[in-house]
Amino acid sequence: MNTTTLVSGCAALSLADEEIGGLEAPDVLAPPTATPHYELIGRFLTDRAIKFDHMQQVLASVWRPVMGMKVLPIADDLFLFQFPHIKDLQRVLDDGPWSFENHTLVCDMVPTGTRPEEVSLNTIAIWVQIHDLPSIYASTEFIERIGNYVGVFLKADPNNFGGLWRSFFRIRVRLDVSAPLKRRMKMYQKDGSTQWISFKYERLGTFCFCCGVLGHFEKFCKKTYEEVLDPATFPYGGWMRAGSRRQARPVGARWLVADLPKNPVATDTPNPDKENPGVDETEECSGMQGDLKRRRAGDSAGHDVVMFETPKTSIPAGLMDQARPTQ
Repeated sequence: MNTTTLVSGCAALSLADEEIGGLEAPDVLAPPTATPHYELIGRFLTDRAIKFDHMQQVLASVWRPVMGMKVLPIADDLFLFQFPHIKDLQRVLDDGPWSFENHTLVCDMVPTGTRPEEVSLNTIAIWVQIHDLPSIYASTEFIERIGNYVGVFLKADPNNFGGLWRSFFRIRVRLDVSAPLKRRMKMYQKDGSTQWISFKYERLGTFCFCCGVLGHFEKFCKKTYEEVLDPATFPYGGWMRAGSRRQARPVGARWLVADLPKNPVATDTPNPDKENPGVDETEECSGMQGDLKRRRAGDSAGHDVVMFETPKTSIPAGLMDQARPTQ
């Protein structure tokens, strides 16, 4: 038997072994037990470096997750927020947008089986106020159309058509952070006239008054360099920020009153013990308390000790009652 025939026979034998051989699959192993957590990936709209330790302290104190949270730096401008409970994560998404040092946080949930770096972070959900819209046109359908003009309509405030009275309507929309903010919208009425409807944004972070894009100031805007615009002609401004919906109450307001109750009026009954009935008794008490008598008394060692004694006087009952603490 030559070498060629031997090699061919071994090859055929190996193929036959592959067809009939093999191993039986083992029992399926249970997946390793681990504490489940839900992840939120985010970045801040700024070119500045984020102070990680300070940032996680600030956001944790603002979010106050009931079940806690953990923050991991993925990159210089990318952070992973882990929550043991889905409700804490969902509340963060629902109550946003959030910011740190006025830099808007663009964040989204990391789907199962997806790497955090693969999540697209280009939009934010924000509440927008619609001003100057006549109530006769404020239908549910038209408000939704306005939302899609501003961005992508998500939902309307349930109090738009009831509840507390206010002069605007609120909608929640999703905005593209790379696109300029909408300042206003022209509404064409049936009679051919037009009317402007203006927008204000709640919890709006840093944005450019020149180009209207989030994430930078006008002094760092390329448009101001290319077109050499006068700041007085900038089309955007701070008026696009909606004021706080909650009125801050001063810390001590609950203890402050508009006016204090008047003191009891002293009676004019003359006091026979007073040498000068024309002097107010309270003034006399004050003067006598200031006129201290000085005397010397020896201590047990025979040294002189300087002591002071307050002269005895009668204090009106009204003043004594005022000095007593409230029981």
